[in-house]
Amino acid sequence: MSLLYRYKPQKDALLRSASQALLEAGVTPNMVTAAGLALSAAGGIVAMSGHLHAGIAIFLTGAFLDALDGSLARCTGRCTEFGKYFDSFSDRCSELLFVAGAVIGGVPASAFAVVAGSLALLATRVYNHRKGLNSNAAMFGRPERLALLVAGLLAPAPFNTVLFAVAGFFCIVSSAQALASAIKANKMQETPVVDIKLTG
Repeated sequence: MSLLYRYKPQKDALLRSASQALLEAGVTPNMVTAAGLALSAAGGIVAMSGHLHAGIAIFLTGAFLDALDGSLARCTGRCTEFGKYFDSFSDRCSELLFVAGAVIGGVPASAFAVVAGSLALLATRVYNHRKGLNSNAAMFGRPERLALLVAGLLAPAPFNTVLFAVAGFFCIVSSAQALASAIKANKMQETPVVDIKLTG
């Protein structure tokens, strides 16, 4: 998994007050996820109109809500199967909507390489999950992906395309890494243990 995910307990602790306030206000993790998706779509519309920097700011606000929804779910004991899928699909939809708006607004179409890599990683995670396997071996997660995406959006040509390509490439590598690791772990679990007794 992303190297930054090891700091989830610390992140949850920092956001505990905010999570508690949302809980008392009747806000659910899925509502936070939906709000993040809506903000990302709004960021795409703003970027499409030619205001890229404002669009990025709105998009990153939506990304912050994505960090908050997981903390809210864990702190309040509301982690559900639907919530996990909704969060993952919302992440990809938010990236697609924002990037589409940014490209229409003038950003190089190579930015879609980030979205393509993100979807490939999602497909791997869904496959592993349905097989009862984990995808923890994937070392390139959403924080790194968004960092390269935003860096590419702000960088001049041809560095922007290079950054987009690097993000997409690492997503593909992480997909292969997660799939191979999960399959290997599954095979090890299925291998029967032979008890050899020595006599003499």
